[in-house]
Amino acid sequence: MGTGLAGIGVDAIEVARVRKLLQCWQSAEDRLFTEGEAGYCRRFADPYPRYAARFAAKEAVAKALGTGIISWVEIEVLGGGKPRVALHGRTAQAAAQLGITRVELSLSHTVDQAYAVAAAVKEGDDV
Repeated sequence: MGTGLAGIGVDAIEVARVRKLLQCWQSAEDRLFTEGEAGYCRRFADPYPRYAARFAAKEAVAKALGTGIISWVEIEVLGGGKPRVALHGRTAQAAAQLGITRVELSLSHTVDQAYAVAAAVKEGDDV
């Protein structure tokens, strides 16, 4: 069984942009983040670097898949520690049609910037 790289995505965003977006538009959190993601971020005194990292992750995943953003909440960053990606709905269907079996993710953030790198992986005999 082989493993192959289907795509790579990278994104960076200023934390201040995400802070402004979430503070100015009440619906932005629900439109951009799952309940689990929002709950994780809210556990911290300053949630905005973590929101920004998840925002960057969604952009990086969409780039790695080559699909663009189909729905923000269909790309979900799970857990603290080593971040994992769960795809849902049409985004999961698009990834499956492309033969992508998983997405690896790396996140980093400072007070001012957030970064994400995603790798879409295909596994199977035909890779």
